[in-house]
Amino acid sequence: MNSKRQQRTDIPLLGSFSTRSLSIGLLTVVAAAYTILNIASRFLAEGFPVMTQVYMRVSLGTLMLTILFWKSLRWKRIVTMPKRDFVVMLSMGIIGFTLAVFFITLGVLNTKLVNVTVVFASVPFFSYLYSFLFLKKPIHYKLIGLLCISLIGIMFLSTKSFTPKLTSFGLGEWFALLAAATAGWYYVGRKLLSNHLSIKEITVVIMMIASLSAFILALIRGETFSLSAFTHPLVLLGLFMGSSMNALVNPIEIFAFKHLDAVVGTQVLLLDNIFALILGYLIFSETVVFPELVGGLIVICSVYFANKLPQ
Repeated sequence: MNSKRQQRTDIPLLGSFSTRSLSIGLLTVVAAAYTILNIASRFLAEGFPVMTQVYMRVSLGTLMLTILFWKSLRWKRIVTMPKRDFVVMLSMGIIGFTLAVFFITLGVLNTKLVNVTVVFASVPFFSYLYSFLFLKKPIHYKLIGLLCISLIGIMFLSTKSFTPKLTSFGLGEWFALLAAATAGWYYVGRKLLSNHLSIKEITVVIMMIASLSAFILALIRGETFSLSAFTHPLVLLGLFMGSSMNALVNPIEIFAFKHLDAVVGTQVLLLDNIFALILGYLIFSETVVFPELVGGLIVICSVYFANKLPQ
């Protein structure tokens, strides 16, 4: 067989796609799910403190995935994983998952949905930095150029101006930037893992780590809540949205980033900006101005051309 031929994946109802094309399509679904998760954060804030809502929705998502994948989980193999894999997954669960979700939740609660998503779109910069430091990735100047163009679009969107200033960034934007810095490690960490565990096993283990670490951090922060919060319709809706989207997003990301370059994959996730613009307007009446629209187009164009580059 020709070694240059693309690997193909056959999935019922979807037909036959190259693994790369399938991964890009699945990450587009994840981009929409991210916006839904941000909406869920606002609903959950009606009844729970920030870290509490994080461990609740992640824990429920973990339970859902564990039940769904139960027959595929090899517990003996999980407990005998290489030490290096455990350390990497521990860092992915705590830094790349728990802290990233915590910071982006704070961002959602302090600024518009679209502002959070466009600042979070700086994840590729951090992914590139980590890839260069830990994966010894070569410098790809065209990709660097596209990332810089993306940054211009992000600045237009975040500051609502064609002459952006750093002082225009609010508290929510800074939290979103911290979320991007921590989330970048999650994507690169996947490249550091061996093939000892399956995609399903890696997903469940990382979410278990994230659930436990979020619970411990909530205790350290002294967060409390009232049981009456579970009678609030928006809180219940947010809990369902948050847990189900967490269950959906993580196995897809683990699969996709196994077959895509970390920086290119995170570029696809920039499509979250468009979903945030649409849903932010429809649900919260969040409007945009012309510089924001231009910035969004710049970001989308950079996504398109980045995915045309060879890996």
